[in-house]
Amino acid sequence: MAEVLKKFGKYFLLDQIAQGGMAEIYRARLAGVDGAGRILVIKRIQAGFGENDEFLQMFKSEIKVTMGFNHPNIVQLYDFGEEQNQPYIAMELVDGKNLRQFLSRITENKNTFPVELAAFIIEQSASGLHYAHSYKDKITGQPLNLVHRDISPQNILVSFEGNAKIIDFGIAKARTNSESTRAGIIKGKPSYLSPEQISGEQLDGRCDVFALGIVLWELLAGRKLFAGENELAVLRLIESCNSHVKPPSTVNPAVPKDLDYIVLKTLAKQREKRYQSAEELQRALHKFVYSNSPDFNPGDLAYFAKDLFKNEILEDRKKLQALNEKAEQLMCSQVLHEDKSVPELATTARDDDTTAVIGNRPAPAPKQMTSLGAGDLQLEVEVAKKSRPSAAAAPKGAKPSGRTATGTGGFASTGAPRQQQEVNAKGGGAGKIVLVLAVLFVGGVVFGPELGIEIPFVSGYVDKFIKSGKNAKTSIDPAARSAPRAEPSNVPVTSIVADPAVGKSVTLRLNVVPGGGSIAMTLNGKPVDREIPVLVPLDSPLELVAERAGFKQFRREFVLDSRQIAGLKEWMVDVPMEPVRFGLLSIRTTPSADASIMMDGKPWIRKTPIEEEKMPAGTYTIRLFNELLGMEKTVTVTIIEGRSVNVDEKLEVRN
Repeated sequence: MAEVLKKFGKYFLLDQIAQGGMAEIYRARLAGVDGAGRILVIKRIQAGFGENDEFLQMFKSEIKVTMGFNHPNIVQLYDFGEEQNQPYIAMELVDGKNLRQFLSRITENKNTFPVELAAFIIEQSASGLHYAHSYKDKITGQPLNLVHRDISPQNILVSFEGNAKIIDFGIAKARTNSESTRAGIIKGKPSYLSPEQISGEQLDGRCDVFALGIVLWELLAGRKLFAGENELAVLRLIESCNSHVKPPSTVNPAVPKDLDYIVLKTLAKQREKRYQSAEELQRALHKFVYSNSPDFNPGDLAYFAKDLFKNEILEDRKKLQALNEKAEQLMCSQVLHEDKSVPELATTARDDDTTAVIGNRPAPAPKQMTSLGAGDLQLEVEVAKKSRPSAAAAPKGAKPSGRTATGTGGFASTGAPRQQQEVNAKGGGAGKIVLVLAVLFVGGVVFGPELGIEIPFVSGYVDKFIKSGKNAKTSIDPAARSAPRAEPSNVPVTSIVADPAVGKSVTLRLNVVPGGGSIAMTLNGKPVDREIPVLVPLDSPLELVAERAGFKQFRREFVLDSRQIAGLKEWMVDVPMEPVRFGLLSIRTTPSADASIMMDGKPWIRKTPIEEEKMPAGTYTIRLFNELLGMEKTVTVTIIEGRSVNVDEKLEVRN
């Protein structure tokens, strides 16, 4: 099994465990740091074979047939989809070996398969087949009349815990299949075909009963039943099975006569003379096992399997642990790499007159503005922290202020961040040491009294300063006092009015509450950015949109009245940002599906199952759809802050 260690959609492939003509099988886990709770199998079509219509049809058939199965003796299918143009199935990993591997190991050891264990394995397999044969569509209630058509030792797995499981329903025939076998084409392995498969008759569950009889005969005899020089010779032996098949006791004397009878009845050429269902065979074998071995315990198969492959089990455990550790290291490194990406909005701060730079570029030098077309307003942005709003006349929906555009927060300070970066760069290691000492000093002054530590002379003055600050009156808007941070951020937008009669700049100040953090804003869909002037019309509605991580999107319409602009130096628009409240959403569907939700006008799409996804509180309409099977369903859910919502739905076939 070769290491793979790469991400495949929402899964992480660990190693390849098998490869056929057009499909490849991997051990995998969920591609998350905490996704090692379940190791599963990914079966996917090899790259380049997705255009093979016949194989793709078989792949889809396996999905349609087994998606609803839930039986301990059939491998469970968890999920399916398409990734990197490769259709795939995610299914249960059986920690064990197939019966062909059991037979090979027993032959190497020159032993024979214990009779009661051979009968018990086929009993379990018959139970799984009966479930499949009698399975009904969960929606219509109609029986699928399914026939596996490919029962063989390779397609029966035995886990090290003692459970037999049937796999590979890829060529199973069901009532709903649109595919029909072409004339002259026989599907299945030649040595395990039934006589009716060879003759081209209509198939039913008794076809799989015959194949189970072949497997049971081989387990008891320790060799193949229908072996010939070529496929044609094999088919002729099957057609003459009434004369060719001998009781297994003729090869293995340990086989009791009553088990001989069961095997021969199973292998009757005329299907009317066989067991008429897999359940009948299962009951006959169950009765034989406990009448022939009264002390038999199902756990005996687990002990036998573990002892037979004990060396491989130990080595595989070590390998799987190493693969999982490597996978987690790779995924952690990817997460760290993603976390180190530069944010889209960054803020550079100074103590006295801080300028926040929108974007990842330092602020440019003041620009020489030119006159614009009449009726337009050109805007440029900078952020001044701790600026106090002042009172003046304002247009509709705005708070006026008497501050000029060249005051605190004006263009005169825009070069400071670039100069500060240059000073920091020249400071080198000495600057870093001074910075660390300064931080320790300030921390001791501010937090020392709470910890019982005082710095002589300094602590007293600081305490008085803090107390006086708490008693001081402030002009902050009442809405800001109830926000998570009481200090607003005033965002001045320096504007040039196009009308030559006005001939002066006016500052639009956006009062963002709560302050702090990066924020992205647009006016009429145009980004508010220092380096990209924004032209907006006068006397017309303007839409301001503000977005900040962890807060709901803010929208407000207002009008810049041309009659009032001439008398204004500055006006203010409040931008209250409401924090987002979160709940948890889990979605599980049968079959798996894509879940689509519209959030802030954008589609949010994930594949099910979805486990405890963090979602903003609110009511959502969720569209669940599976394009491959043509199924969908729409549900409405309400997310409540601090609570978990579980959605468990069965999709419906589209009309």
